[in-house]
Amino acid sequence: MVHKRAKLYLAGLLFSALTAQTWAVPGTIVGSKHDLSSPFGGGSDEICVYCHTPHNANADLDNDGNVDSNHATRPPAPLWNRRITTMANYQMYTSATLNMVCDNTPSPLSLVCLSCHDAATSFSGIVGAVNTTDTHNLVNEPNRGATNPNCGTRCHPGGGDEPPKWWQIGPDLSNEHPISMTYPTASDDPDFFIPPDLQKGWSDVKLFMGRVECPSCHNPHDPTNIPFLRKSMVSSGLCTTCHNK
Repeated sequence: MVHKRAKLYLAGLLFSALTAQTWAVPGTIVGSKHDLSSPFGGGSDEICVYCHTPHNANADLDNDGNVDSNHATRPPAPLWNRRITTMANYQMYTSATLNMVCDNTPSPLSLVCLSCHDAATSFSGIVGAVNTTDTHNLVNEPNRGATNPNCGTRCHPGGGDEPPKWWQIGPDLSNEHPISMTYPTASDDPDFFIPPDLQKGWSDVKLFMGRVECPSCHNPHDPTNIPFLRKSMVSSGLCTTCHNK
């Protein structure tokens, strides 16, 4: 028979091993790379607060002096709880063959994604990184626990400024999928499928105010299709939702 103390010791080892891993809940943000909470110590157990807040959210993410939600075409980010500094020199996608134009600066809805994924966040000496877009400051602090997100197990596993990784695409978006542009119509380009809703897109692939943005293809709350894709890439299913090829 195993001694009671030994049982407790083994249970403690098991708990430590499990809590060191990512507790991912399929189909949700819980335990994913976008879950910046620290439910087992070192930070707050609140998940949503590191990006969203129900009160006094940052309403001018592109820092143009206007409330984002009042803009006629540029979609806002929902109840954003972080302060960011807009980089003035994003290099946006251009094409001589496609009848579309991307904004000079990403819309607020895409800007919040790029505030972490533009490779400028807290790094120094990186080519193309001219500014820190995400200041790592929350508008409203968590009600429970520490104020800092669980940076060590997410973006900075070494505890400091690690080299750029694949998810840090940099401020040069000229070779990335275009964002912050109006989705082409049939008259613009017959190589694009027309969505059932010209403003919202499809049930899985989304448009925002009729525009293509980062969350059109990525669902930041669901890591089922890596990397946070809204649809599987099997047989290029995500691509062929829009592209008639």
